[in-house]
Amino acid sequence: MIRVVVLAPIDNSLYARLVCFRLRQEREIQLAGIVVRSPWNLKRFLSEINRDGVRLLRKVVEKGIRGDTRFADIPAENLARLAVNWELPFSSLKKLAAEYNIPYLVVSDHNHMKSEEFLQQVSPDLMVFTGGGLIRKNILAIPSIGILNCHTGILPEYRGMDVVEWTAAEGQVENIGFGATLHLMDKGVDTGPILKTAVIDPGIAKSFEQIRAKLEVEMVGLMLDGVRGFRDRTITRKTQGANEGRQYYVMHPRIKEFAKHQLLRQTKNR
Repeated sequence: MIRVVVLAPIDNSLYARLVCFRLRQEREIQLAGIVVRSPWNLKRFLSEINRDGVRLLRKVVEKGIRGDTRFADIPAENLARLAVNWELPFSSLKKLAAEYNIPYLVVSDHNHMKSEEFLQQVSPDLMVFTGGGLIRKNILAIPSIGILNCHTGILPEYRGMDVVEWTAAEGQVENIGFGATLHLMDKGVDTGPILKTAVIDPGIAKSFEQIRAKLEVEMVGLMLDGVRGFRDRTITRKTQGANEGRQYYVMHPRIKEFAKHQLLRQTKNR
């Protein structure tokens, strides 16, 4: 039996709900706790507005008001369709936790003392990170195996922010491609041991939203495969070299426009 705790960015995160729903159905896996970061935190808001600017307002609308179903109208694989296919019955993690009697905690920050105390009491073997800011060493040290994260880019080449856009901007759709990478978290940014990578075919994608919609579906599968792999002791780890890859940051709007043109150029003949 492997004990798992899920860290989520918001109570109605569709990504987190899908992962929790399926983990609950797996043999020899105990969903031992769910920790949700509260959206109502001034320090977090100021930090994210400094980093994301007006993009933060879109995130609030997409995840908080629409219930994180922003890809539902995109004609491709997406989380909303996956939820329908799986007949996901829960509109929130709180309701899922109540139905299955899973310990549930809301915190202002995943690194908060309340979170640390809760996690030490639950004593998970493995934690699954589905979003919610940086994780500090006090939390990283708690699970005996580690914390799983799924990054929407190919590691080690593309670490950090906006890597879908940077892949297109640098003309690497053919050479490296769009994909998601499952890895264990460490104190760096996307620098922990790589466990599994999924590369998608972008087809004739006309927007980064379409790419991200496909990637989010892959991320759910990778997370579940990772937990199963540790349960079955079949997973392998590939250490990232300190000098491998590059860390990317939030893309300037003008560069993003260039990236959009590059995306269309690189996918139009597919």
